[in-house]
Amino acid sequence: MPVPSSGNIPTSVPLHRIRFYDHTPSPITALSFAPLPLPPPRDPSSSKGKSKDASAINSKEEFGVLILARENGEVEIWEYVRGDESNMSGNWVLEKTLPPTLTHPTISSIALVIRDPLNFHRKSYSVPKVEDLRLFTAGSDSNELTERCLLTGRILQTYDIPSPPLWSLSVAPTHDLLCLSTSSQSLHFLSIPSPTIFNSSPKLEPAPSHLLRCDTLPSRTRTVSIAWGIPKLVKLSENDENSEQWEWQNRYLITGNSDSSFRKWELPPPLDPSKPSQSNRITLKSRAVLEKVAKSGKGGKKAQSGNAKGTIVWGVGVLPDHNFVTSDSLGNVTFWDGQSMAQKQMFRAHKADGMCLTIGPGGRSVFTSGPDQRVCQFVNVPSTSSSGSQWLLTSTKRIHSHDVRALSIFPPYVPVLTAPINPNHAPVLASGGWDMSLTLTPAATPDSTARNPLGKSKGASRAIFEESFSRKMGYLSGGRNNDRISFAPSARLMLGRKERGVGIWKVLEDEGGWEKCLEMELRLRTNLITSNISSNGKWLAVSDLYETKLFQLSVQGTSLRPIRVKSFLSTLLSSPTLEGLSIPSKGCGSSSLIFTPDSQRLILGLVSSGQLLVLELPEDASGEVEVVKLFTREDKIVDGRVVKGNPHTKANGVPNGAHEDAEMGNSSDEESIDEEGTDEEVANARIEENGAWISCLGVSEDSQWLAVCDLQGRTGIWNLDTLQLHATLPTLPQSPISLTFPPSCSILLLALPNNTIQSYHLENRKLLPPSLQLYDLNKHLNNLHSPLNGITFSNQMNNDNKNKNKIKTIIWGMDWLITLKIDFEELINNNNNNKRLSLGLGGNEIEILNNNNININNKALKKKRAREAKELRDSLTLNNNLNLIKQNQNGIQNGEEKEKEEKEEEEEEEGKIKVIKDKFKNILNVGWIFNKNELAIIERPLIDYISELPNAFWSGGYGRA
Repeated sequence: MPVPSSGNIPTSVPLHRIRFYDHTPSPITALSFAPLPLPPPRDPSSSKGKSKDASAINSKEEFGVLILARENGEVEIWEYVRGDESNMSGNWVLEKTLPPTLTHPTISSIALVIRDPLNFHRKSYSVPKVEDLRLFTAGSDSNELTERCLLTGRILQTYDIPSPPLWSLSVAPTHDLLCLSTSSQSLHFLSIPSPTIFNSSPKLEPAPSHLLRCDTLPSRTRTVSIAWGIPKLVKLSENDENSEQWEWQNRYLITGNSDSSFRKWELPPPLDPSKPSQSNRITLKSRAVLEKVAKSGKGGKKAQSGNAKGTIVWGVGVLPDHNFVTSDSLGNVTFWDGQSMAQKQMFRAHKADGMCLTIGPGGRSVFTSGPDQRVCQFVNVPSTSSSGSQWLLTSTKRIHSHDVRALSIFPPYVPVLTAPINPNHAPVLASGGWDMSLTLTPAATPDSTARNPLGKSKGASRAIFEESFSRKMGYLSGGRNNDRISFAPSARLMLGRKERGVGIWKVLEDEGGWEKCLEMELRLRTNLITSNISSNGKWLAVSDLYETKLFQLSVQGTSLRPIRVKSFLSTLLSSPTLEGLSIPSKGCGSSSLIFTPDSQRLILGLVSSGQLLVLELPEDASGEVEVVKLFTREDKIVDGRVVKGNPHTKANGVPNGAHEDAEMGNSSDEESIDEEGTDEEVANARIEENGAWISCLGVSEDSQWLAVCDLQGRTGIWNLDTLQLHATLPTLPQSPISLTFPPSCSILLLALPNNTIQSYHLENRKLLPPSLQLYDLNKHLNNLHSPLNGITFSNQMNNDNKNKNKIKTIIWGMDWLITLKIDFEELINNNNNNKRLSLGLGGNEIEILNNNNININNKALKKKRAREAKELRDSLTLNNNLNLIKQNQNGIQNGEEKEKEEKEEEEEEEGKIKVIKDKFKNILNVGWIFNKNELAIIERPLIDYISELPNAFWSGGYGRA
């Protein structure tokens, strides 16, 4: 299908819409936002402490990380990214995907635990980050409870589940206990020890002595849901008022069962030696029975009395007033009195099971969903007939196209926390299930006036749940994991990565279709995390979490024969350059890998060390790979620059993000750095260095430049000819999605997750201010809902003198494309060294001076630089308008024919940025084949999965025969 083009380049470019990639993603089984800790335990009568906590919480506008688990064992980490100055609304972006291991291939339940809840309040932020969390997972067919590292993806520990399988898993609000429900007739508790200096993830321990004994359930009854009660603040010492100590204690919990009932359990307090008569057993306090469904009699006979089918209580929750809410297999959502266990209100909200339930922040709202694909919102409003309150079903939305398996909301519900953590932003509801897509929906109550954190400047910005726009993320794209599809342009090949294998297809010329050349399944310890194919189609590299494998591809008729380079691992082990990497114990797995365009070198971003390995490829598979260079990343993690953007200095006095290179200037200007940050903030903002997961690589067309970035925002450029570090970019507040070198141009383009594009000049070693064209492009990108995924360039150059510096560029996201011709000559000449230019990078201001020194400004200077940037943009726009006016005047003076030509040029100029929406669905990648003369768009729309869905999807309505 031709794509229209303008200029002296060919009038059309052949377009291949590829849909033969046959990998099916896995359904979503669990979701969880970062939990919030309980307030610091102190005397409840102290009003001073209460006001201090409330003000501290209200002053924060932070968003937590989102952990997503799929049925095949993959764990996805999504983090919130703020917009730029013109559009403060942001989005959650996929940071990384942790692959499942061979021993634990599935996940059905997850639990997020704050690593050190007692000391967490000493940090400078109020929402836990990835390094503050511990992740526990379990599969429905697994015998073990597993803890996984959120930084490296490796298994830290396993704990044998008593009487497997596991039915439900829940974390106490105090984050020191785990409750497990299994096939056993009793509840099981595990103690979560506090971390130490030597061990940040200590192993799980048996429950405290007062939680070892528990009343039993009937033999056939299963516990399928657990909700902890509101903890109680208890005074520990009674000696001196000045030495009083308080702590939070869990006193009861609620369980939903499979025998048409839910139960309330009373937890005894910790054993006190002075009270020998104290109970040390978990006691069944009360039980409430739900509605049942009568079974049909045999042969059409009337059902016998007392013969009824049990109702399963899939979801339970404890509200701030100690009342309860349940969702069951009949589709009912019921609210119960906590004292009498009597039913207060019941709603027949769903046509099928109410599988999942979550409580909104402050306990004022409840959300439920299930197989009927609908999400229901319940809101607590004051009652007109009495002094109390009542619950109303305010909205029902069909967000998904299949069963909903998991719900989670941010800010999360904390029973004792009544002040909202984000008072100016509406809550965000995350949902997922069998349609494989993560969906984010603003979920404010009807009376809320909060702002939509996912809204855009143009439309779809309502924050009320009933009227809000649901933002659906891609199930195979939407973040940094965009190397699932790779191209070999010279050989017309396309590589598609699957869970534990790869497939290679050949795109035939003209309309000849395609041929499958190779299908290969690999023996791995984990799923594949990265793969790539060389430009000439002769080399294939794949990697899991522990090992990188290299293959040479030989052509045999219409198929490809892979030949593994067996000496690859032995070469790495025997190389003296790699002795310090501990490859025998840590492995040689790569988080990212790329071939140079000349197909002579392979660059690996190692998982274990976060370092770069450059390898020279042999002429054939029998040869040995040569270790060329190991790039050691000496730019250490600088005190909180990545996350907070606060200005601090390192121990040697060099500013954050600065490097002792020429492009960063001298360290003599460090006095201009804000000195308001305290040593405590510096210590709390530090990030562990072992989390340097290399997220993206980029190589220039001439194979000279290598650009690298990790998840902590460190970006560096290396020269592959001299094998030396060329430049270290300022530490960006968000790690770039992609790094791209335009052809025949000394520019590096960085695609940021806040849907903006930043440029860096390689020769001058400095960030460039945006030209008018790039500024207009960023405005178009900011109005798009789904994240930017990648940038690609055509090598077709214009022959006319007017447009010879313009390069055809394609920018793509999950469901949109942008085509334009970027004038890089204008971008370079737009830089004015005599002016101070302020660049907004996601809320962090970087001031570029004449001597190219970098100064980090405080909040007051940020506003000043923002005003300067706005004045500069206005002046540039004014100058541009004046130039157009002069051109029009010249046109009038030269006659009507000249004026007509100017108008045509203006119309072409206005339409140079073309945004294509709603034409392509679930784009996985966009690339070029046949020496970049033909464009290929890889799609995997949902309609391709329709034939694989079960029969229940096609039924007229749930509950019908």
